[in-house]
This record gives sequence, C-alpha cells and structure tokens, in this order.
Amino acid sequence: MGNNGYTALVFGASGISGWAIMRQCLGHTSSDSSNTFSRVIGLTNRPLSKEASLLNAEDERWELHSGIDLEEDVDAVAEKLKVIQDVDQVTHVYFTSYTAHGSDYQTLKRANVAILSNALRAVEKTCPSLVFWTLQTGGKAYGVEFLDKGIKYEPPLEESAPRIPEPWASNVFYYAQYDTIKQLSEDKKWTFCEIRPDAIIGFVPQNNAMNLAHAIGLWLAMVRSLEGTGTEVVFPGDEKAFKALHTDTSQDVLAQFHIYASLHPEAVSRKAFNIADGEVVTWEQVWPSICHWFGLKGVGPDPSKKTGAEWVQDRKGQWGKWVKENGLKVGALEATSWDFMSAIMGAITFDRQYDLSACRAVGFQEKMETVEGYTRAFERMRVAKIIPSE
Repeated sequence: MGNNGYTALVFGASGISGWAIMRQCLGHTSSDSSNTFSRVIGLTNRPLSKEASLLNAEDERWELHSGIDLEEDVDAVAEKLKVIQDVDQVTHVYFTSYTAHGSDYQTLKRANVAILSNALRAVEKTCPSLVFWTLQTGGKAYGVEFLDKGIKYEPPLEESAPRIPEPWASNVFYYAQYDTIKQLSEDKKWTFCEIRPDAIIGFVPQNNAMNLAHAIGLWLAMVRSLEGTGTEVVFPGDEKAFKALHTDTSQDVLAQFHIYASLHPEAVSRKAFNIADGEVVTWEQVWPSICHWFGLKGVGPDPSKKTGAEWVQDRKGQWGKWVKENGLKVGALEATSWDFMSAIMGAITFDRQYDLSACRAVGFQEKMETVEGYTRAFERMRVAKIIPSE
C-alpha cells in the first residue's frame, strides 16, 4: 500500500492520457509512483474491464468505474461517485476527459466546459479531502488553429504568451475551461494547474480515433505485411511539414508530469505548464527511425506516390483478411481516424515547438527521445494484438 495515504481519481481513464496516468500512479514506469498512492480510481464513460485495460488486474490498489457520463447534470454525476467506496478519501484528481470530437468551435466549448464544471462540482460534493486537480489542455491555447487570421505566433511557445485576441479567443475552449476551474477554486483548500502537452504519442487499450501512434503503427505494420521488409514508405506530407519543428509528448512523460505537479502545489498552483519529451525535432529527423522499427525504409515526400491514409484506404478490402490472418483485435482499423493522422503529419506546416523552461524551473527533469515514445506505443500495440508481433 502507498505510504502517503493519497487517493487518485482519474477522469478519462481509458484515454491516451488517463490510461498513462493510471499506469504511472501504480508505479509502472521508471519514475516510481508506487508508494505515492494507496488507491487509484479510474473513471470512464465507455465500459472497460481491469483485464482489458492491460494494467495489472491483480493489483488490489486500483479499480475502474464505467458509465460516468459527465454530460449528465451535477447531481447525477455526484450520485455515481457516491457509490464508490470511500470516495471521500480522494486527494488528487487528474482530468483528461474530452468530448464533442469534430464539432464546431462553440459546440466544443459548451460541451467541454460543461463536463469540466460537472466533474468539479460533483467532486466537491463527494470528495472533501481534495487537495489538487490537474487540468489537461494543449496547443490550442496558443491559437494554432487561427494562424491564417494574423495571430501573433512566435515559437518556441511559452506559457507567458497572452491569449489570442477576439473574436478568435472565444473559439478556444481551453480558455473557458481554465476560467471555470479558476473561479471554482477561489477560497477553497484545493488548488490546480493547467498542463499543455504537444501532440501526445501513446497507446490506449480500447479504440481511440485521435491517436497518431495507433494510426502510424497500423499503417506501417500493414505495409510490412503486404509489401515486405525494406519497402520504402513515403512521408505523407509536403516538404514544409517534413521540416517543421515540433516537440512531441510521450504519454509516459505526460503522466509523470501530471503526478509531479500535483505533488508540488506550492510551486505550480494556478499556473500553466508546457510538457514535452525534451527534444525539438522534425519529421525529417524521426521518420526514418520510426519506419526502421518495422523493418521499412522511411523516405521524404513524393507527391507522385500514394502513401499514408490514401494507401491504407485503398486496401480497405484487405483489412478483414489481414486482421484475421494475424490474430488481431477486430475493429481497430475501422475506429482509427486516418484524417487525424493526415492532419498532424501533413497539414501542420509551421513550427510549433514548446519552451520547457517553466516545468524545468519547478524541478521536473524527465526526458525521453522522441522515437522511443513511438516505439513504446508500438510495443504496447503488439501486446494488445492491435498490430502483429513480428
């Protein structure tokens, strides 16, 4: 059992961030948190069993509770929390829930502010021992979606940058979420911080549409199976995308920072922090190594070649046979957002690298090589039989 008596509550425990936080809380990474939490409670909307989670199902310190729909009203959410034994002992909340994927800006804002507000108010009704809350946001806080509107944008991106101007600021739901939690935390004994990852690289045990590593892993595994080792794989974007600077965030480093920040409230309270793996890279630098892991040869853009989402979709008639022959999980290909992969790899033609001075200044020093973030995800996909083991 944990030595500190802390209890963690993770909203979105089946997602790319929440799953990694659960794993980290249980001490499954190099930065050992196994003695920090006596108990870890994961909350999901969709059903997920302990066995299917690919975490240690025998570990009695943790549990999963499904059917927690944060779009219900506060009282309904609170009633579901109350049935969790000793929920009043929760000390640390990690909020990684996200909803209304693909909606217009105002729908996204209404929906995501509502789920945060409902979660906050329900926790306040049921968890009087609450000490800290982490709110995960991301690069949208820097206005990356509105660069064509003349938004001032000067990477490396720093948390001290002002919010983008109106009318575009009203379309950034992260601002509204921050304002909501700031207001609700006034004069309370608990506090919070905002955590901003760049593109998150990782694994989930269930299907997750907006998951870059899953899409790349499925695509490259299929290339290896259908076209053989040594096949050249053309990068699915133009030269600008190939050479643009970025700072990917592995799910493990992200989870480590969630927990680190929550355990240092005096240093991080009510502040925002970028988090990334520590390397500023381009696809030109990492693409060959990612492909090499599959026995393939990653090469630069070639507009005359079909690649990426187009290559995968052209072989849709072979998906079922490939899955069956390799004994893979059914439905993973169908549930993957190939448009998301295309957007991240091809549509982002500008530099977006993060400045990490703020998280370093509060003592967080964890780093990871960018390619390792991908290969960890691919290894986990193999264990979950999402891609072949060879």
